[in-house]
Amino acid sequence: MPFVERRAGDGDAGSGVLVERLPPGATEPPLLKRDALPWLAIPDGWSLALPAEGVLTLVAAEGADRLLADAVAALLAPQATGLAIVHATWLPGTVASPLDAGGLDNPEPSELLLFRGAVEALVGTADALRQAGFDVSTHLREARDPADALRAVISEACPVLVVLGLGKHGAGIGQRLAREVQVPMLYVAAR
Repeated sequence: MPFVERRAGDGDAGSGVLVERLPPGATEPPLLKRDALPWLAIPDGWSLALPAEGVLTLVAAEGADRLLADAVAALLAPQATGLAIVHATWLPGTVASPLDAGGLDNPEPSELLLFRGAVEALVGTADALRQAGFDVSTHLREARDPADALRAVISEACPVLVVLGLGKHGAGIGQRLAREVQVPMLYVAAR
């Protein structure tokens, strides 16, 4: 899909991925709207060119993101990127978590049953993306604030792109991440 670059305040940019550069020190990314998706936020100074192969793309998945895999498959080439799907979860304070500080990497479906939305987010999304030809790893992290978990994985994995659905992650958490980490963020329709 072609990139169509626009600036804040531009009208309809037509088909493709709308691209907006975030100015240095931006305190608030623009309000995301479903009709403007897919939308790519690029930190100031970044190039639109991504390496041809061997790159890692981080995909933040919620259990309700039924369209996320389709959007990722339509926008990214399977041979050019490995996908790390991350689902952030939190158990109420009265329940002791079975997760250690590092979370679970490539968990089995039976290890996810305790965590709301994790099976759908990790197993369902990963299976759909594997069928589309992607090399996929899955990661379950625990944090009361999903932005904390995503920030930690971004710091650890150093992806070249972060994909967020316009659910809870994209609407609020993703906008905060766009201000806090210097990684391009691709927002897609996910529900």
